[in-house]
Amino acid sequence: MTTNADLSTDVLPGMAAAIACSIGLSLLMLAVPLFGMQVYDRVLGSGHVETLVLLCVIGLIALAALAGLEAVRTSLLSRVGIRFEAALIQPLLEGSIRQGVPGGQRLRDLTTVRQCLTGPVIVALFDLLWVPLAILVLAVLDGWLALFACASVVALLGLATLGALVTGRAQQGAGQLQLDAQVLAEATGRKAEVVRALGMSAALRDRIRNAHIGALLEQGRSDEHGGIVLGITRAVRLATQCGVIALGAWLVLRSQLTPGGMLASSILLSKALAPVEQLVSTWRILATARESWGRLRSALQQVDATPERTALPAPLGDLVLKGVCVSVDGRDLLRDIDFAVRPGQCLAIVGASGSGKTTLCRVLAGLIEPSAGVVRLHGACLQHYREDELGRSIGYLPQDPMLFAATVRTNIARMQPDAPDTEVVAAAQLAGTHEMILGLPEGYDTRLADGGAPLSGGQRQRLGLARALFGQPRLVILDEPNSHLDTAGDDALAAAVARLKSQGVTVVLATHRPQALQQADLLLVMENGKVGRFGPREQVMAKFIRPARAA
Repeated sequence: MTTNADLSTDVLPGMAAAIACSIGLSLLMLAVPLFGMQVYDRVLGSGHVETLVLLCVIGLIALAALAGLEAVRTSLLSRVGIRFEAALIQPLLEGSIRQGVPGGQRLRDLTTVRQCLTGPVIVALFDLLWVPLAILVLAVLDGWLALFACASVVALLGLATLGALVTGRAQQGAGQLQLDAQVLAEATGRKAEVVRALGMSAALRDRIRNAHIGALLEQGRSDEHGGIVLGITRAVRLATQCGVIALGAWLVLRSQLTPGGMLASSILLSKALAPVEQLVSTWRILATARESWGRLRSALQQVDATPERTALPAPLGDLVLKGVCVSVDGRDLLRDIDFAVRPGQCLAIVGASGSGKTTLCRVLAGLIEPSAGVVRLHGACLQHYREDELGRSIGYLPQDPMLFAATVRTNIARMQPDAPDTEVVAAAQLAGTHEMILGLPEGYDTRLADGGAPLSGGQRQRLGLARALFGQPRLVILDEPNSHLDTAGDDALAAAVARLKSQGVTVVLATHRPQALQQADLLLVMENGKVGRFGPREQVMAKFIRPARAA
């Protein structure tokens, strides 16, 4: 996990070197005004060609050094941007996965901040180092010139602040509306079949369009206000350019300044105000980057709050729950759940819809941390395991298999590119899906779209079962694994559960279908988030079914 100290180590040395280059560039930028001043005052006054040639040679050397430093600074900023993004992409993606939020926006925010660090905004900020140097040189030429330069810089910075104030709120509103439109558009694309089948296209299209149009209107309002400020800024800058020439001419007439000094002061002030004007024109980029960094910093703080765990031995399948409760927004989803399952046993969880079966499965998989109570696997609390180690020891099949845009083999291998083929095939054979996969156009190398298309619902579930069994997990959690299965799929599932039990694997199975109960050793009946009945399958079924028949 990347910490703030790690990020500073990766970024600060490069930024310090870029600042050093900027200081050198600021000194070398004196070459042009000094060259002009010397030509006016020495060459034209004396007529010495040798002096002109020497000045040209010195000027070319200075400009060559300036070009080299500019190239070095650009390279340094590029590398800083790459290191910045490389250092943060892993913790941001880990946080997205852990928190269950889309990572696409975080990647876009990261790219926005990186582009700000390497683009014209940061260059303009670095070039501000030239401003005090230029004012110092102007003060050497004449105090009035330095005062005029200070007033000009203050005026332009005031306009920059005004621009940020008048465009900031509209820019922030546009960004939020655009983000809402993007999230809704992405969700609509992922669920296109449901959208089309239920006639939701028009309603969703209008919602996305309204959010996008709203963002455009806010952005247009921001651009209009920013355009007014930018126009005033350019007018003020040109006025200051004319003013410094007029002031220089007045000083020349009073014999307080040479004609070369007048030319040099004009060039100095022009270059001093250029980065200020550039900041005004790129203020929107800086504001967007600041908003993006705010979101990234908030996400990183949540990731950094997760403590590092000591590596524990690979757990066996003995599972114990004591007093487990789960509350979300003041609503109790699970209350006082107590039971134990030994390795080699199969626990079937049944109950009406909304009784808490899926929530309990997610708790057992470590996806939800209990509000109270504890879940222990091989004696250790689930939250004490490292997430990746726990994931390798658990096989989990949710109601939606959530397959990825990759080959069948890669999906079974849990997206691990170097997974041995033998382990992939073994998992498919254990799940009873090997023959089904061989019947696909390219077998294990068949390419799937996001979500598992073109496979049917039952094929996706069977493929998800093979993925859950990959890596020989000691605890397998199956949430409605047979909701889309046919008879052959049910038989394959039952055979897979039987083989898992024979290998000492603990199986937890949430289901509505009575056929899935045949392999169960224990039966848990959920009622409104609580344990209604729990015990050996035959005893619980005898108490559960006979009253219903009598009724």
